[in-house]
Amino acid sequence: MSLNSEAVQQLVKLLSKYSPSGEEDEAQEEVFSLLISKGFENVRKDCIGNVIGEKGDGYRTLLFCSHVDTVPGIIDVKVESERVFGRGAVDAKAPLLAMILAASKYESRSLRLVFSSVVGEESDSRGIKHLLEKLSPPDYVIIGEPTGIRAAAIAYRGSANVRIRVSTKGGHSSSPMDDANAIIQLMKLVEYVKSKFTFSKDVFSNIGVSITMVKGGYGDSRIPDSSEAFLNLRYPPEVSFGKLSELFTNTLGEYCENNKNILSVQHEFLDHLDGYVSVKDKIMLNSVREAVKMVIGRDLLLIRKLGTSDFNYTGVKWGTPQIAWGPGDPSLAHSVNESISVEEFTQGIKAYEVFLKVFSSSLAMT
Repeated sequence: MSLNSEAVQQLVKLLSKYSPSGEEDEAQEEVFSLLISKGFENVRKDCIGNVIGEKGDGYRTLLFCSHVDTVPGIIDVKVESERVFGRGAVDAKAPLLAMILAASKYESRSLRLVFSSVVGEESDSRGIKHLLEKLSPPDYVIIGEPTGIRAAAIAYRGSANVRIRVSTKGGHSSSPMDDANAIIQLMKLVEYVKSKFTFSKDVFSNIGVSITMVKGGYGDSRIPDSSEAFLNLRYPPEVSFGKLSELFTNTLGEYCENNKNILSVQHEFLDHLDGYVSVKDKIMLNSVREAVKMVIGRDLLLIRKLGTSDFNYTGVKWGTPQIAWGPGDPSLAHSVNESISVEEFTQGIKAYEVFLKVFSSSLAMT
């Protein structure tokens, strides 16, 4: 595919519609028009802002789903050194557009394809939450996320956000005692939690702990006597939120007991979403394997993702066979260098196209 091909130009056009969560309307108008031009049926936009279209027919349904919103941060949209740059080039406008283009000629009568471009995945996932309430449960789901064409994700970790507040005695900055400094004690507490939540050499099985915001201090001659932090915890599917909450509470309790003359701690869980491992459907996975082999000449890798996505919502709600799969280097997602090679974008379109052909043909024989 050349740098001036129609598909590349369509990707550039979609990337040019800046669409951080909450500002997806212009990009969704582009998606809506594209679905109409590519022959999708029953194209509509719901009250949340999701765009939906259908292709083919059959008593079994496959959902192709990806998100049009991005994290904030404008990146100049350009094609340079055979790469397309722009916010969303990886996460997830390239997978989304590849799905649309691959399905443009899809007409199978053995499998009904439903495509949805959802909003809000990078914030509150309001798009997929609404879709789950309004859409009839599909038989199969593919979430368009950047995994690289060779890899397909069958599991994601859960996510929980918690606020903690550390209180200490404080004091005068002329006597900088660490025991009295709430910010320093907060950092020590977080490191303790991290050490207790590392159970295994398998990173996926551990509970990840990340500080996403810290507040504290006065900016004058006082040593801070209180500090607040927001933590994001990523936990494996075998750990329920109830178990996570118990582990976290007990760990804080242990630390406070060992340092009871130094600090006190309060915490509050703000939200959570459990992890999910998909059931493995032989026909669907074999179809993905064949597509990957045909397009890039390599064997499919099944992976587990350390993050959380709309995959968790669809899995927990529907429990149908699903994978997350799409073009793009996930290490570039959300980065200032977010970009995808023209070659991989092209391969993504072809891989989805081959998958649809093989999968629908395989189902027709069952």
